[in-house]
Amino acid sequence: MKKILFILISLLAISCSNDDKTPQTDKTSINLVTGVDFRQTTDDMGLKLGNPNTFVKNKFIIYPNPARNNNNLYISAQENITAIWLVPATPEKIYQSVDFSTILNSSLYSEQSIISSSKLSLNELATNNPKLDIKTLTTGYYKIFVKIGGLIYWDNLYVYTDAEDNEEHFNTLKNFWK
Repeated sequence: MKKILFILISLLAISCSNDDKTPQTDKTSINLVTGVDFRQTTDDMGLKLGNPNTFVKNKFIIYPNPARNNNNLYISAQENITAIWLVPATPEKIYQSVDFSTILNSSLYSEQSIISSSKLSLNELATNNPKLDIKTLTTGYYKIFVKIGGLIYWDNLYVYTDAEDNEEHFNTLKNFWK
């Protein structure tokens, strides 16, 4: 009986090994942020942290990023934006070597799934330079989806509050993505 119990425990220990290093979050999850492009203005070359899972295709730029929630967020596009949604997201330092340009496309997320996940939305727009009041957003990461020419594009955004020390907070963000 002791041998059988020992064998069963050994089999259980082997089958529960921690060799599976596969990330748990799907690389196309609507709530996943794998990196960000920080910039203060449209002319700013920016700072790329991590491997951003974005689908911008040179259609728009958001700034400032990171954005303080007591200020406005701006979007600059060459074509009219007809809708904007901000979806809360979780940063994970996974998929850092994935080429997202081969995975992400404008039909990846349905408009309905974006709408149902969004924390903030603006619809029936017709502007290429919208200004967003983000006072209701809490500190954290967001995916910002924009609809341009009937197609959906997105970027990753970080929002913080006035309560946080800018330099210290920014250094914490940079260190997370190293």
